[in-house]
Amino acid sequence: MTGCEVMPGGSTYGARRVRVLLVEDNEADARLTQELLREVQGFDFDLRRAGRLSEAMDLIRAEAFDVALLDFALPDGMGVPLVAEMHAGAPNLPILILTGNDDEAAAIEALKSGAEDYLVKGQGDGHLIVRAMRYAIERKRIVAMLKEAKEAAELANRAKSQFLANMSHELRTPLNAIIGFSQIIREQTAGPPVADCYRDYANDILTSGMHLLELINDILDLSKIEAGKLDLLESVIEIGELVESCLRPMQARSSESGIRLVTALPRDLPGLWADARKMRQILFNLISNSMKFTQPGGRVEVRAELDGEGLELAVADDGIGIAQEDIPRVLTPFVQVESTLTRRHSGTGLGLPIARSLAELHGGSLSIESAPGAGTTVRVRMPGERLLRHAARSA
Repeated sequence: MTGCEVMPGGSTYGARRVRVLLVEDNEADARLTQELLREVQGFDFDLRRAGRLSEAMDLIRAEAFDVALLDFALPDGMGVPLVAEMHAGAPNLPILILTGNDDEAAAIEALKSGAEDYLVKGQGDGHLIVRAMRYAIERKRIVAMLKEAKEAAELANRAKSQFLANMSHELRTPLNAIIGFSQIIREQTAGPPVADCYRDYANDILTSGMHLLELINDILDLSKIEAGKLDLLESVIEIGELVESCLRPMQARSSESGIRLVTALPRDLPGLWADARKMRQILFNLISNSMKFTQPGGRVEVRAELDGEGLELAVADDGIGIAQEDIPRVLTPFVQVESTLTRRHSGTGLGLPIARSLAELHGGSLSIESAPGAGTTVRVRMPGERLLRHAARSA
């Protein structure tokens, strides 16, 4: 028998059905293998058969299999090259050799070429085959997990390296201003201390120092969050006062940039049981971020609304927007979306990850809706149990 064949499965007592690909050109051997598998109590499986390697690869491309049982000699391939070809075409599929060739040297070479095990027909029963398959599936799963963890660690390491490279520039720029203008004032290079430029220099030193403090605070906050050492100091917060306290420091920047700051807050909002400083940090980060990426003449709106599930605070702008595929990246610490516009602006790029972590610390969530050229809306949702009617009991 040649070609692909669907063969009936075995016991229905297994917790999970195993998808088996049997690559065997001998019909009698295929039937025997099926019967051996069916004899194993509790082993639930679906078996698909291919008589050639090319047919097997077509099946693998079309369907998902947990394990493959591969004969060592097929019409279109034989021995170690056969194993290597199948492994190259399906590197994540566990391959067990099931052959009549009892050859230790061939077995070793097959394992080196990608096979998980080498079984000789007639030297074991169905239990041996099933046990070998389960071990192979589990080993492959663990290897895949380790590979994924390694790739994630490498990505995080590259992201942190890039972050540190960016920070070297971010820290150097204000430090140059602090050192340079301090030297001018000390040495009175511009003349006696009454010179008007000294006031400007002092202002630049203050601005640069505050910028450095902001960078350092962001890094420290993220470190505390990741270490699980950030605690909540909760009290009842009035939403209107919270929004006003965040907008007030932005007014001068709003006037200079020509960006309108507006609010949409219902009058009957209940109080919120939360950490006031951390809620201000969330909202301030979102407003600051929106203003950073909104062009002069643009608009940033802060709004709040109640729904059946809790309170939603939103900051919406009509700025440059974010591509859908980049949204997960802007929420990942140490990862920044690279573009000409983002490189123009200073900062750690940690504002959104910190805001999301602080929202989650309150049992809430943060989500982003955006599109290039269409602006961005960031929503922070606080759970209903944090509204005033529940806060009184929590207090």
